[in-house]
Amino acid sequence: MSILKLQSNCFAGSQRNCYLFHFKYSLRIARELRLRDIGGIIVVDFIDMTDDSNKRLVYEEMKKAVEKDRSTVGVSELSKLGLMEITRKRVRPSVTFMISEPCPCCHGIGRVEALDTSFSKIEREICRRLAVSGHKSDPEKPKSWPRFLLRVDHEMCTYLTSGKRTKLGILSSSLKVWILLKIARGFTRGAFELLPYSDQKDTDEQKELSPESPPPREAGRPRLSVFPIKKWMSRAKRAK
Repeated sequence: MSILKLQSNCFAGSQRNCYLFHFKYSLRIARELRLRDIGGIIVVDFIDMTDDSNKRLVYEEMKKAVEKDRSTVGVSELSKLGLMEITRKRVRPSVTFMISEPCPCCHGIGRVEALDTSFSKIEREICRRLAVSGHKSDPEKPKSWPRFLLRVDHEMCTYLTSGKRTKLGILSSSLKVWILLKIARGFTRGAFELLPYSDQKDTDEQKELSPESPPPREAGRPRLSVFPIKKWMSRAKRAK
């Protein structure tokens, strides 16, 4: 919805001058709507027009001016308050829409999620994981607390670790969990990923200790068994 307000205070006191002023700008408004391809509802406020005959003339001139438009345009007569409603159908997408794209953070709405809201989502997700696992932490045994890996963006990491009493410490002590915080590249504001840290650690250790899978052996060649070198040296010492 677009609103146009015409200021004609310099011609106040003369209905003839007021009519000439509004007549001139009614033609310009019709031209601007066509050039800018403005669609939707347009409300024009013709100020200081009290004569009904002048209102009728302005309405007729506006109706003639919009006939040059190739789009469908509807014009209503001026109300008692001097308001004219114009409805127009947009012919093509707006220039802003063609040369730009929605923001990946706010998704085109112009506002992003507050960090407090994102923090509440992280807390609820941890509580949900604890409820699903059925694990009950012992406050006197911190080593038995569950461990999680939390991946967040840079702004959320600063929010969780700033201050004397950090949000991350409060969350860990209140839920009786251990949280390893990492910054994830490519994460938008408010995005996070929660993983069990034990599974992640076991996976990393397994990748470090386990040798690479050997290529498929050819037919006729003997199969080789691969085992760690430390184990081989210990067997050699025992043989001596």
